[in-house]
Amino acid sequence: MKKIVCELCGESDFVKLNGVFECQVCGAKYSVADARKLFVEVDDDGNVIAGAQSAPSTKTNVTTQRTNQAPSASYDDDQSAENPVLAPKPAPTTIRRVVVQPRTPGNDSSVVRRIVSSVQRTTQAREEVTAPARPQATIKKVVVKPVVVDKAKQMAVKKNPPAAPNKPAAPKNGLGVETNQMIQNFFILAQTAYDSENFMDAEQYANRIIEVDPTNCDAWLMKGNCAGWQTFTPGFRLVESINCWNTCLVNSTEAEREDYLFTVRTNCIEIAVAYILRNIQDFKKDPCENTINKIKETIDFVEPMMKKANQTFGVELVVYEDKLASNISALANEVSKQATQTFGKRKETQTDEAFAKFIQIQDHCINLWDFLMDLAKKHGTVTAILHTIVKMHETIIRSCGYKQSGNKFKESMKISMSEKNFRLERIQKAKKKLEEKFVDIRKRDRVDQKIRNAKYWEEHPEEKQQLLDERTQLDHEIFELENSKLKMPKLAELKKLEEEAIRFQVLKDNPTYSGKERAAFMEELQKTRKLIVTKKREIASIINPIDDKIEKLKKRMVTIDSELNMNR
Repeated sequence: MKKIVCELCGESDFVKLNGVFECQVCGAKYSVADARKLFVEVDDDGNVIAGAQSAPSTKTNVTTQRTNQAPSASYDDDQSAENPVLAPKPAPTTIRRVVVQPRTPGNDSSVVRRIVSSVQRTTQAREEVTAPARPQATIKKVVVKPVVVDKAKQMAVKKNPPAAPNKPAAPKNGLGVETNQMIQNFFILAQTAYDSENFMDAEQYANRIIEVDPTNCDAWLMKGNCAGWQTFTPGFRLVESINCWNTCLVNSTEAEREDYLFTVRTNCIEIAVAYILRNIQDFKKDPCENTINKIKETIDFVEPMMKKANQTFGVELVVYEDKLASNISALANEVSKQATQTFGKRKETQTDEAFAKFIQIQDHCINLWDFLMDLAKKHGTVTAILHTIVKMHETIIRSCGYKQSGNKFKESMKISMSEKNFRLERIQKAKKKLEEKFVDIRKRDRVDQKIRNAKYWEEHPEEKQQLLDERTQLDHEIFELENSKLKMPKLAELKKLEEEAIRFQVLKDNPTYSGKERAAFMEELQKTRKLIVTKKREIASIINPIDDKIEKLKKRMVTIDSELNMNR
């Protein structure tokens, strides 16, 4: 049996590509004519029979590829499929690419082993010299910020100061670095789920954090938020949210407490309002007395929880009730607008039945608005609700039903005169209620202002005492300046001149004196008046600067009074 043996490396692993035989060990390429000269006799075990190799009469022309690249450059495996270029020289001078694969040599393959090892050493040396050193891969730890709840103030994370080399700073919570890193990673997952409104998964991640660190404020805050947004009628969890938020505040520091309080108060109001709105959507589908009663019952059901939140976190019930009234009023406005669109503007659609249905729906909306006027606590909300009630009553008074008579539509159904008067009376009652609400709002605002001012000055006694001392000093200065004006000698002279002028005036008008005497009195009176004008000018040049100073001091006193009584 015969096989081809490479004259360079002695291997017989050849592949024919594009009419050229390529050795898969050393990469040498032979034409078909040259490959015929490389046939040798082998036995059944694949060993070359000694003396059976045919010696070539001429030197074998080996196909090589030269390259202008640096010896250290790497090559792709598919470059071996390029078209061969026959070198004019009889033997290969440079080998472009060497792919070394360890193979099992035969009994007489010492030459092959030597060539392969030489090629391996050459390749390894080139790679060490030319290949740039690859840096070891490092895993960067992600620094994760704590959870920031939606629609709330962002809470900054206090970073630990840089630790000395080889001495990492111990975490403040007493947990290891890896544990804190795991907690931060859970925060990323929890916040991502929370932002996607996947509150169930967010709560699970918060629970995982609490299991590791039971005093983690952000985890308790997240758990309370998730429990609140998952509050439904069968599973009411607002009380659970209040307890979670309370645990968050208990574990918080004094510096963080204000931020957590602001977030908890905001979230508590938003979650309570959202829960009520979810449970009163039946009014949109079927506006009637039953759905209005359901709205009142739902509000009464949530009221005890909000009072508890007020006692625990200081949630302002005024803000909660006003926001709730505003949102329910928007729902009633939507129902009223839909009824108006259904009733239409053309007479063809305003039939007697449509008019009766229109009045019925609008009356239910008006009844709901009347209830919301009592619930609202702010001036703007109450005014907007009253404006809507008045507008709807007036719309009903002007509207009517139509019937077709021949080719024309004539008015058919109208509200009676007694019903018009009844609706006008309801408008007046609503306006009177608004006036009473204004009085209550002003009283409440004044009381709240006094409470806030008293609390503020309890916390800032030094500032208050400073303002009071300044006001006392200003009052004393004003008193001294007024006294200095009264003690001026020229004022006494002016007063005497004015008294003298009065006396001459009386003598001039006395008929018992002769005309000559009265003329003399008149002349003295004119002289005295001239002296008075001159004296007033002299006094004005002295008094006017004093009056200006007194005016400035009084303005400063007004400013101090405003600061003491301003709305805090």
